[in-house]
Amino acid sequence: MPRFFIEQIVGAGQPSVRLSGPDAYHIATVLRMQSGDSLLVCDGARTDLDCRIEAVTPEGVELAVLSRTPNQTEPVYHVTLYQGLVKGDKFDQIIQKSVELGVSRVVPVACRRSIAVIQARDRDRKTARWQKIAAEAAKQCGRGMVPEVAPPVMFAGCVAQASAAALALIPWELERTRTLRAALGEDDDTVPKSISLIIGPEGGLTEDEVGLARAAGILPVTLGKRILRAETAGPAVLAMLLYRYHDF
Repeated sequence: MPRFFIEQIVGAGQPSVRLSGPDAYHIATVLRMQSGDSLLVCDGARTDLDCRIEAVTPEGVELAVLSRTPNQTEPVYHVTLYQGLVKGDKFDQIIQKSVELGVSRVVPVACRRSIAVIQARDRDRKTARWQKIAAEAAKQCGRGMVPEVAPPVMFAGCVAQASAAALALIPWELERTRTLRAALGEDDDTVPKSISLIIGPEGGLTEDEVGLARAAGILPVTLGKRILRAETAGPAVLAMLLYRYHDF
């Protein structure tokens, strides 16, 4: 069933809701839905609304709210992925898979060894495009919210933001001692409310970058004996978090 997101909160006594703008255009022109067709709307309170189309007009799509159910698909923690910029369409794939695996926010990061470079004139356009990819992925997988894709930051800015989380991790292929399992506390039932995850670009992170992160309290961890690609590491850790915190 088609799924749409709105920012407003639809109260328990509100019998109808209107969709306008791009969503209304998509319903009427792309999906060619008509009166009597059903769709889902997720509101700003993460409530799934089972709706029926009452009318399709030039002003928008009028919906009758048939039932309400609290969305149950969101993780119990808030995780931000700070992803080193990668070339080609790899970043598109990272966003898509990360949204499916429960990420709350994605921040592109310009690292020392990043091959991809975003020019200032392209920053807003690329960010808007990535946000659209996140929205489409959220619709497809039944999320209760659309994760944010933030504008790109430099690595120092990434460290400043990431260090504020309750748990901040930086997987690094040269880390030999601390495993991800140890960092997550396998015998601890406490779930951190916020998690930061820093992933490097294709060329990896430099020792200076990891040292800067370590000095800010971010924990370097090893992901095992194999070196994962830049586009694999983030989604892999996100999947491990879902398993570790019983969110499956």
